Amino acid sequence: MSDSPKAFLKLVAGGEEHTWTLAGKSTYRVGRGEGSDILLPYRWVSRQHAMVQVESNFSHNIVDLGSANGTFVNGRRVYTPTKLNSHDHVKIGKSELIFQQETLLSPPSGDETDATGDETVAFLQKNHVTILVCDIRQFTPLSEEVGAGPVSQFLALWSKKVDGVVRKNGGQVDKFIGDAVLAVWPEGADFAAVATALLSALEISILTGKLGQSVPGIGRELKIGAALNSGEAVMGNIGVDGQRDFTIVGDVVNVAFRLQEITSRQKIDVILGEKTYQQLQDASSYFTPQTYTVRGKTESVQTYSASFETIRQYLGKWKSLLKK
Repeated sequence: MSDSPKAFLKLVAGGEEHTWTLAGKSTYRVGRGEGSDILLPYRWVSRQHAMVQVESNFSHNIVDLGSANGTFVNGRRVYTPTKLNSHDHVKIGKSELIFQQETLLSPPSGDETDATGDETVAFLQKNHVTILVCDIRQFTPLSEEVGAGPVSQFLALWSKKVDGVVRKNGGQVDKFIGDAVLAVWPEGADFAAVATALLSALEISILTGKLGQSVPGIGRELKIGAALNSGEAVMGNIGVDGQRDFTIVGDVVNVAFRLQEITSRQKIDVILGEKTYQQLQDASSYFTPQTYTVRGKTESVQTYSASFETIRQYLGKWKSLLKK
């Protein structure tokens, strides 16, 4: 890490001026709660407001953790992981921070296409994928109510169990974003991928409810909303010392997050984009069609929604196929 370019977040307005150095960790929590790496003790900041993630190529992404007032980069509200560039302005309520990063003068040595030791390998490819976004309902007010201890314990257990479900069903977790997970089935957008992604959503719903009841300090059944979307995405695979840093970007991901927002507003359990729905078989009697206007799209988006109980009934028809 000695060759890594130094990065900083500087508070320039809406609080006492301060500069934080982003070095030595892969994640930095921003908030007014105890344990925040970047502490902003102001009423317009949520206890767990945002997170800065440091990637293995030294780039920095900021994600909102379901805050009340939102996180803005250069005047635009952040709904998905957003890369920070030097001199970007980050606004959290009345607080304004500037992100600064030094330029890496000398790139890592070694062949970047054939690593055998501690060299870096990078791949970019287009794939037809199925995306799953799950988000825990009403988690921000719950966090305010029960405090950081039970929330941290729950999220640690939840992340581990969700990752296990996704892997078991042939997908992979791209990232956890506070109380949400972004998972991908990268081998295609066919019936098998969509059905196993639906199965994962159902299993995540069940485990979330049970886990909420069992974690001390939570003591209640928690619910999720799930959105699935299929289409073409660009997938990046960067590895150092054999460790993979996987990420996925594209309109298919952005729309998946927008659909997830609809599940929360409309109190829908599961919502599918049109291309996802088209991969299913004999599904018309199980899903309700509906069009919605989403940010970033000039035309309405066709969706199909169902309850988790209906998803369970639908998947029951294909039980033998899903076991293969």
